[in-house]
Amino acid sequence: MATNRVAGKGSYRIEEYKAASAGIYPGMLVKLDANGEVAIHDDEGGALGDEVMIAAEDALQGHDVDEVYADDSRVTVFIPNKGSTVNVLIEDGQDIDIADKLISAGNGKFKVSTDLESGETLSCVPGIATEVRDLTGSDSDDTLSEMRVV
Repeated sequence: MATNRVAGKGSYRIEEYKAASAGIYPGMLVKLDANGEVAIHDDEGGALGDEVMIAAEDALQGHDVDEVYADDSRVTVFIPNKGSTVNVLIEDGQDIDIADKLISAGNGKFKVSTDLESGETLSCVPGIATEVRDLTGSDSDDTLSEMRVV
C-alpha cells in the first residue's frame, strides 16, 4: 500500500531545522551536524545519537512526500518515541519482511540489517519493518514503508 505521509501511529515531537544541503526527502534518516543543521545520515549501520530523526513532508506549505528540501530551507523533522511507527524511505533493491531489522543505508534511506556491506560495522538498529516491501524488481524505486521505532 502506497502512503502519502511520513507520520504513522504513536507519539513524536515535531521540530524544524535548517537543511545542511539539498537532497533531503521526506522519510529520510537525518542527523544534526556541528552547525545545528540537519544533514542526511551518511554512516551505513552507524550510530544515530540519542534519537531517531526522520525528515517529514512540509504539509503546512502544501508539499507532499515527493518534494525534496532545498539547501538552507527549513526541514520538518519527526522525532518518534520508541514503539511509534513512521513511514521511512526504503532503498530500491530491498526485499523486506515484517520484523526485519532496518538500518541506515548510509544515504538517508533504510535497508535490512542483513544487507550491511562488508567492512561496515552495525552500531544501531533504529527500527523494525511492520509491513512487507519487495523493491527488487526492475521497475521499483525508493519507497516509503512503515517502521516501528525500537
